[in-house]
Amino acid sequence: MIRVAFFRKEGRIVGFESEGHAGYADSGYDIVCAAVSALLITCVNGLESVVSIEPTVRQNDEVGYLKAELPDRLDEAQLHDAAIVLSVTEQGLQAIAQQYPGFLRVSTKNRR
Repeated sequence: MIRVAFFRKEGRIVGFESEGHAGYADSGYDIVCAAVSALLITCVNGLESVVSIEPTVRQNDEVGYLKAELPDRLDEAQLHDAAIVLSVTEQGLQAIAQQYPGFLRVSTKNRR
């Protein structure tokens, strides 16, 4: 199962952490894993190329791990735009989790 946790601070999404493999099908044929990977990588790329933010990113492909967090000092426009990119990603993942509940779990963790 893939577990994705979105981090919220003061009501805004400020990052995510994803770990695991879906196990829906064999490697290379797993549509759940491919969909989750595509959304998360697109999210990171969107933060970088569209919003012009360099998130802190950690990745380990062997264990299916990806973590991305926004930097602490962003202006209101960057926070707004990042929230849109992250919220759309969260919505897409929740839709996948509804269709494939045994293979993806999406949660929220509050940060201080």
